[in-house]
Amino acid sequence: MKKIVKLVSLVLVAVMCVAVFASCAPASDPDKAEAALKDAGYTAAKDTTLVPAAMKLVTGVNVDAVVTGTKTADGKTDHVTIVYFADKADAKAAYEKLADTAEEDKEKDDTDWVFKQAGNIVYWGTSAAVKAAR
Repeated sequence: MKKIVKLVSLVLVAVMCVAVFASCAPASDPDKAEAALKDAGYTAAKDTTLVPAAMKLVTGVNVDAVVTGTKTADGKTDHVTIVYFADKADAKAAYEKLADTAEEDKEKDDTDWVFKQAGNIVYWGTSAAVKAAR
């Protein structure tokens, strides 16, 4: 009986960890991220031809789509840019290339700015906007 309880406990912990990690990143589908941002009151757009200036620093990566969202309320502007790559390797290469620059920008800015990679996406912006893009 004790072994079953331990096993069930471990499974529940694993499921909760997956849920927590999955809930931190924007939606894995550009259309869903755009819809979520619009539902949250953001001005959002999806583009398959635009490559953000930051990504132009990284050569040899394939960008599938870019979703951007902006919302201004109470004098504060929340924004997010989500870049969807063809595969995880391209996203990781872009993230690693831009990580140092992003860290410098974060040190200059005292807001809740986020820059992360999750699977085949790289995203940056305020934490509220990232949360809205889920």
